[in-house]
Amino acid sequence: MYETHIFLDFEMNPIPRDFREAREIARAEIVEIGAVKLDREYRLVDRYSRFVKPEYGPIQPHITRLTGITDADVAGALPFAPAMEAFGEWIGPGRTRIYSWSRTDQDQLYDESWLKEAPLPPALEGRWMDFQLVYARLLGLSGANSLSLKNALGSAACQFEGEAHRAVHDAENSATLLILAKEGRLKEQTGALWESLHGQAHTGATLGQSSEALRQYLEQLEH
Repeated sequence: MYETHIFLDFEMNPIPRDFREAREIARAEIVEIGAVKLDREYRLVDRYSRFVKPEYGPIQPHITRLTGITDADVAGALPFAPAMEAFGEWIGPGRTRIYSWSRTDQDQLYDESWLKEAPLPPALEGRWMDFQLVYARLLGLSGANSLSLKNALGSAACQFEGEAHRAVHDAENSATLLILAKEGRLKEQTGALWESLHGQAHTGATLGQSSEALRQYLEQLEH
C-alpha cells in the first residue's frame, strides 16, 4: 500500500529555437509546479505551488496568455535543480505513487533532468501513473478516446475549480477524478456518458456508433 499519493501538474515554457542542441533533448522548461498530496485513504491533506525560473529564455507571450505566468513571477524563483529538490522534500519519505494527467509531465521532467544534468529526488523516480489513460479505461474507452481534463470533469458532473492552466488547480481537479474512482462513485457520477457508451454496447451497437455517441456527448460538454 502506498503511504502517499501525489497528483502533480507542470506548466511549461518552450525553449527558443536558437538553442538547437537543448531542444533536441527537451522542447520546453518547467516554469510552475503544482501538486496535491493525498494520504493512504486518498484524502487530500496538502497542496503545493511553486514557480521555477527558466534558463533558456523569457516566458513567451502565448504562455502568459494561456497561464497568466509572467517574467516577473519567475524572476526570483529557484531554477530547475533546487526547485525539484524542494519539491521532493515536500513529497517526503515513504512509499509514494505519482499521478499525472497524461504522460506529458513525466516525459518533460525526465527530459529536462537529462538536459540540465540534474538528478531527481527519489520520490520522483518511478511509480508513476498516467491517470488520463486509466480514467479512459475505467469508462471502457480505448487510449485513442482519452479525454481532456475539462471533458473528463464534465463527464463526471464536476465543475473545474480555480484557474485553468495553473498547475496546482489542474492537479487538484485531476485528483478529484482519482478520488471518485477510489471511492467507487465513478459509474454514478458519469451516468450519462456511461449509459451512452455501455447502453449501446448491450444493444449491439458497432464500435463506430459508440465512438459517434462519444463524440456527440463530448461536443455537448464544450457548451
